[in-house]
Amino acid sequence: MDTITPYKPKNKVRIVTAASLFDGHDAAINIMRRIIQATGVEVIHLGHDRSVEEVVNCAIEEDANAIAMTSYQGGHIEYFKYMYDLLQEKGAPQIKIFGGGGGVILPEEVKELTEYGITRIYSPDDGRSMGLQGMINDMILLCDFPTGEIVDFSVADLTKKNPMQLAIAISAAENFSEKHTSFINEIKTAAKKSETPVLGITGTGGSGKSSLVDELVRRYLIDFPEKTIAIVSVDPSKRKTGGALLGDRIRMNSIKNDRVYMRSLATRQSNLALSKHVSIAVDILKVANFDMVILETSGIGQSDTEILDHSDVSLYVMTPEYGAATQLEKIDMIDFADIIALNKFDKRGALDALRDVKKQYQRNHNLWESSIDSMPVYGSIASQFNDPGTNELYQVLIKKINEKTGTHFKSTFEVSDKISEKQYIIPPNRVRYLSEITENNRAYNQNAKKQKQIAQKLFGIYKTICSVARVSVETELMHLTKIGVNEEEILKLAKNDVDTQFLSLLFKEFARVKMDLNPYNWEIILNWGAKKQSYKNEVFTFNVRGKELNIKTHSESLSHTQIPKISLPKYEAWGDLLLWTLEENVPGEFPYTAGLFPFKRTGEDPARMFAGEGGPERTNRRFHYVSLGLPAKRLSTAFDSVTLYGNDPDIRPDIYGKIGNAGVSICCLDDAKKLYSGFDLTNAMTSVSMTINGPAPMMLAFFMNAAIDQECEKYIAANGLEKEIEEKIKGIYKKKGIARPQYQGELPEGNNGLGLRLLGVTGDEVLSLDIYKKINEKTGTHFKSTFEVSDKISEKQY
Repeated sequence: MDTITPYKPKNKVRIVTAASLFDGHDAAINIMRRIIQATGVEVIHLGHDRSVEEVVNCAIEEDANAIAMTSYQGGHIEYFKYMYDLLQEKGAPQIKIFGGGGGVILPEEVKELTEYGITRIYSPDDGRSMGLQGMINDMILLCDFPTGEIVDFSVADLTKKNPMQLAIAISAAENFSEKHTSFINEIKTAAKKSETPVLGITGTGGSGKSSLVDELVRRYLIDFPEKTIAIVSVDPSKRKTGGALLGDRIRMNSIKNDRVYMRSLATRQSNLALSKHVSIAVDILKVANFDMVILETSGIGQSDTEILDHSDVSLYVMTPEYGAATQLEKIDMIDFADIIALNKFDKRGALDALRDVKKQYQRNHNLWESSIDSMPVYGSIASQFNDPGTNELYQVLIKKINEKTGTHFKSTFEVSDKISEKQYIIPPNRVRYLSEITENNRAYNQNAKKQKQIAQKLFGIYKTICSVARVSVETELMHLTKIGVNEEEILKLAKNDVDTQFLSLLFKEFARVKMDLNPYNWEIILNWGAKKQSYKNEVFTFNVRGKELNIKTHSESLSHTQIPKISLPKYEAWGDLLLWTLEENVPGEFPYTAGLFPFKRTGEDPARMFAGEGGPERTNRRFHYVSLGLPAKRLSTAFDSVTLYGNDPDIRPDIYGKIGNAGVSICCLDDAKKLYSGFDLTNAMTSVSMTINGPAPMMLAFFMNAAIDQECEKYIAANGLEKEIEEKIKGIYKKKGIARPQYQGELPEGNNGLGLRLLGVTGDEVLSLDIYKKINEKTGTHFKSTFEVSDKISEKQY
């Protein structure tokens, strides 16, 4: 295929990119947004799992030319149509919508969406015919139009804080400043009268500025429920292509609020941390009467102090990993910053770095008479919820803003005396636990190979002894003992012409080599014959949970041939036998590579009964269909993306389209009861597996309670309490004043209704607490379920 030349846009094109709601397939959109950026476009990237409203609001606030989405998780018809409708409703029909989803979006669906108003949905056929760059060229060509050219509102209208008007005003200043000179001058004049404080936040790239801004905004919104805030975030433009990745919104979790406005700007110039249009953008937000403006720069070098010209209070963000202490002397912002945040305070050496930065601040500001602890340098961990250091930093910033600007932010935010300390999910001394496991396993395998060499040498020496002493092959193993070779017995069996002196040398060499062999491994060699015989016997006996089990070791074929269930290797050399035993071994013995138990169960069909689509009733019918007439019920459950992401189903179109798509929708205990109704969850022949990730604890709780309530139903039936319990349930729902939940539709063949009697209630609501407690304790030891993480990272057995 010929190389396709990237299209060169005539205008400054801005595109919002994201993956759709409950969709973790972000590989495709990451590839696409990189090509879009390399084609000279300013890309506002939101990442994955983004709702329609979030994407649309972002596109309006950013005055984007287009939205580019990937949707690989289904529900795309509802998602894209809702996006189109919302753009029309919010008065932004000029924003184009592009999408793709590989083979997930069918050709007829592509046609339906384009006829509805979606600009273009790209298919695999488009990729084959146009190539990736060709598709991107086509998309940019379709949205290459100017923004900010027409301003149909007055400066006074900006006080309404209409996101679209604010966005257009900033675009007008960026793209058509000469055309709108009088409009811009009026804004500058009005901004001079504004008392809105500007907090400038700057720092090195990767110091966590955006995460820290998000945490500060969250605290501000909680602290001042009536106040508004605006954010201007700047990222660098690529000198080579002119494109830019405006990715700060990925970190912003607190801005989904009517009181927050955010605009991302590209520098559109090289070697500078701010756009030349930052000043007018801040002025526009001042004129709009926001109570505070945060200006965040792109990552800066040691000598950059540009933020000081545009802010009232400056915050310099750095990390403990700044290099040698002498590097601090080169950082200009330490001379001028009002406050310094030492972010990522969980890094090694953070306390030493905090002391060094405070000392440097003291030197630079000649504060020799002040205590080093009083220097405005604070450790923070922005990635940690309710971090004490970030709380203190926020409180100090509010005080400094009041002090320098004369504003009156009366903060009631409570701050603890605790220093920032990482709350670890995995303790620090165990962060390498996976590496430790693999290192241990590799060391074990290396040791097994060394032991093999020793055993192999012993085997050679012993074979030589037997050959010299003329011991028959059939009786060779009879002359071995727990301590080694039975020398006296072999010498007695030796012929008169045997060189006993040579035999003695061999005995000594055998004993010398055997000293390097692990006694446990010598036991393996000694018992190999007995092990082989145990699998040749007709019946193999072993114990499980104190119960003796007798299993036939062979199965008979149609031609009456006895086929061994466990086939042992035909090795004779001790080294080969030892290595096989140490690294593989038979089922039921360490290292358990062939299974935990000596033999597999023959009374349970291993067929996987897989289901998961629509609501719980639909999947329940499928479970009963695939398991009808079979003694073993091995139910394997797939959940829809709404459930996988831990959200509730909703009629909102971008959620509604994904309910029950490629999995069953389960959001409450009653759903779990319906899903597994008619299956005895405590029966030894029933097992349930669930493919889940984040909400695994909730799903486990649903499952356990469904199993417990099934046992309560059995107790109710066994003791003739049906009428009494039914009256209790009716009384409960009469008091609530709502209808009682029901199984929708007819029960499928094989469903006896087990699990449905207590729909809407739990056993402890209708039975005495003593009885319920006994049932609860008993049930916990009788059910089988497996939770498998949906990305196949790990599996946990409960």
